[in-house]
Amino acid sequence: MSEDRTDLVSPLHAQLRAATKQPHHALDHHPLLAPLVRADPQQADYAAALAALHGIYALAETAMMEFLARHPGLFDYTPRHRLSALEADLAVLDKAPAPIDATLPMPKNIGELVGMLYTIEGSTRGGQFIYRHLQQRFGDAIPLSFFAGYGEASERRWEEFWQFADANCSQAEFPDAAQSAVQLFGLIEAHLDRCYAAFTVGRTS
Repeated sequence: MSEDRTDLVSPLHAQLRAATKQPHHALDHHPLLAPLVRADPQQADYAAALAALHGIYALAETAMMEFLARHPGLFDYTPRHRLSALEADLAVLDKAPAPIDATLPMPKNIGELVGMLYTIEGSTRGGQFIYRHLQQRFGDAIPLSFFAGYGEASERRWEEFWQFADANCSQAEFPDAAQSAVQLFGLIEAHLDRCYAAFTVGRTS
């Protein structure tokens, strides 16, 4: 679901990348997401993936914005909102969001915020690959605003996130950041598992 750099990274970045290596791999190969990058992706698979991802972004953006509202000036997440783009794509596809049976508390500190941001911002980078693949397959036949991410600003915003994270997350909070990221990856995987099971039942009933 996410895409990470392979060049030199900060100690915080290295710790987060190591902590999330296994859950990152699991999401990349999840049966709801993997079809999007296969040779012949289907529109139904794309719509199902978006429907499942909606709940994740609704929870994550709400939790992060609640924390940031209590710490004005800390980090500007407003131009990074992806939920509205996801909802717009679902509306064009005439696909309803899948319900989510989970909660995501507001981060307790900057470390936990950084862990959430790492997971969500990383998925936006990974979405660029999905976007290019689906655009090549479908052209303008399907809406792709969600996976388009930040467009040409994607790399700059990734770097800006790391500038914020490295400057504001103390070493004492590195474990909180790693735990927060791993927990969010786990929540995503569990939700996608439930959605996949429900969608599979729906197709066979």
